[in-house]
Amino acid sequence: MIRLHRVSLVLFFLTLPLLITAGTSGKIAGTVVDAESNDPLPGVNIVLKGTTMGAAADVNGEYVILNVPPGIYAIEARMIGYQ
Repeated sequence: MIRLHRVSLVLFFLTLPLLITAGTSGKIAGTVVDAESNDPLPGVNIVLKGTTMGAAADVNGEYVILNVPPGIYAIEARMIGYQ
C-alpha cells in the first residue's frame, strides 16, 4: 500500500507542470483569400510579427498556428509572386 502511495505521489509531481500550464496558450486560425476574386490562396506564409511562430496555408487557403501565448499580435501574410 505504501508503494502505491509513493508511485501516485511521484506521478502527481511529474504531471504537476503540465497541469499548471494547461490552458495558457491558444491558436490562431483562418483562411487567406484573394481580395478581388475571393478565391483561396494556397501556400501563403502567415507569420506572427515579432515572434518565430507561423504557418503555411493549405490548398484551401486555411492555416492554423498552435500554442500561441495570450497577447495581441500583428499578422503578416506573404506569398512569392503575389502582391
